[in-house]
Amino acid sequence: MGRGALILLLSLAAPLAAAQQGTLRGEVRVTVQGPDGRPVPKADRSGVVVYLTGYTEPPPASEVNMAQRNKAFQPSVMAVVAGQKVRFSNNDVVVHNVFSRSRAGKFDAGKNRPGEDYTETFKKTGIIDVYCDIHEQMVATLVVVPNRAVAVTGPDGRFVLTGVPAGTHPLFAVHRRDERSDVSRTEVTVKPGQETTVTLELTESKPDDKHLDKHGRQYTPRSDAY
Repeated sequence: MGRGALILLLSLAAPLAAAQQGTLRGEVRVTVQGPDGRPVPKADRSGVVVYLTGYTEPPPASEVNMAQRNKAFQPSVMAVVAGQKVRFSNNDVVVHNVFSRSRAGKFDAGKNRPGEDYTETFKKTGIIDVYCDIHEQMVATLVVVPNRAVAVTGPDGRFVLTGVPAGTHPLFAVHRRDERSDVSRTEVTVKPGQETTVTLELTESKPDDKHLDKHGRQYTPRSDAY
C-alpha cells in the first residue's frame, strides 16, 4: 500500500470513528435537609463528579495539579483517568502533609514545605478522600475513572460528556456529602451521532467533613500559626 493510500484510509477512519460516538448531556439535582427537617433543593450543585463506566481508555499524558493554598485544596474536587499522574503542590506559606487512607489510593506525601511538590500515579479506579495531617479543615475528593467520559459540575449542576462510544453504559454521580452513592447509579443508552439527556438525583446525607488523621486518630488542636 502506498503512502498516499494509507493517509487516505487514516483520514477516512477518523470521521467513521466519530460517527460511532455520541454525546451525553444532563443535570444533577441535589437535595438537602431544610431548617424544618424537610428535603429542599440545593442552589449550588457544584462539585459532583459524573462519569461513565463499561469501557476503558488510556489516560492523558499530562499530569494534573491539586494545589494547597490558604490551607485549602484547590480544586477540592477532581477527576482523573486511571494511570494519570496527580501533582500535589504546596503553594502555601506553611507545611502540609497530604495523605489518603482510602483503599482505592492510599498514600502519604509526608511533610512538604512551601514550594515543594509530591506526585502520585493513581492506577486503580475509585473514590479517594484526600486530607492534610496537619490541618483538619483541608478536605478534597479525587475520583479515578476508567475513561475520559467524566465531568465535574458547576453551580448549575449541568454536565456534558462528549466522544462517548455508542451503546448502553452505567452512569455514576459522586458527591462528597452523599453516603448512599448507590442511589446515584443509572444506565444510559448513547446512540451514534446523537445527544442523550439525563437527570440525576443526589441527597446530601453527611452533615460535615469530619475525619481522622493518617494514623486513624482524632486531630490534636493546633495553633493558627501552623
